[in-house]
Amino acid sequence: MIAMQSWDAARGRKKALRKDTFEGHVTDFLATHEKCEPAPQAFLVEQDARWVTPPHFHLEHQFQVVTAGSGAIGRHAVAPLTVHYAARETGYGPIDAGPQGISYLTLRATGDTGAWYLHKPGSRERMRAGLKREQQHGAPAMECTAAELARLAQAEVEELIAPREDGLAAYMLRIGPGLQAAVAPRQAHGGRYYVVTQGAASLAGVTAAAMSVIFASTEEPHTLHSAAAGAEILILQFPRDSRAMEPVQ
Repeated sequence: MIAMQSWDAARGRKKALRKDTFEGHVTDFLATHEKCEPAPQAFLVEQDARWVTPPHFHLEHQFQVVTAGSGAIGRHAVAPLTVHYAARETGYGPIDAGPQGISYLTLRATGDTGAWYLHKPGSRERMRAGLKREQQHGAPAMECTAAELARLAQAEVEELIAPREDGLAAYMLRIGPGLQAAVAPRQAHGGRYYVVTQGAASLAGVTAAAMSVIFASTEEPHTLHSAAAGAEILILQFPRDSRAMEPVQ
């Protein structure tokens, strides 16, 4: 299966969210951030300036991609195009927004209902024994301007999270105008997100402009075609067990 959503189509779903653990806005791309479903889930979080979201965990594997602003996730400073990965039931944070706030896409292969805050009674008891808990961070070595992207004569691939035996990986792919490129999985995995950060690209006939997300299941092809201005695409690959366990209700 392939599921795609663009920012232009999603922006009408932007909603203010105010509670004791978060202040800002949430925009649903795929599914909704409020439902637990066996389907990909993607939404944009815009966290208010200077707001600190407390340390927490989720019941599913998750990628986050910073799209605007600045701040920190735990002790790691983050900026646009920083990628953060957290395994299921891995505590992380706080998420500390800078003076302009911070925006980030939250991407899951399987839907989750929300966050479990570590300072609240009963949260830690939901963490199951025997799960591998970890975080990974990655970011491109340098920014690529639209002019530089348009001059590329061939594809460039940068590893942001090194590919692993369990399928986890993250890449930045840049494709010059009117070209095609593939980043073949080295291992079996649990699905991929393609986040178009510049230009436009198509996958298996589905075209996505900048700030669009595509989720592709494991059996889908992985050759991307760029549009006339080229394309810059984050490829975020889940470990193969990311859709193998039912979340705890």
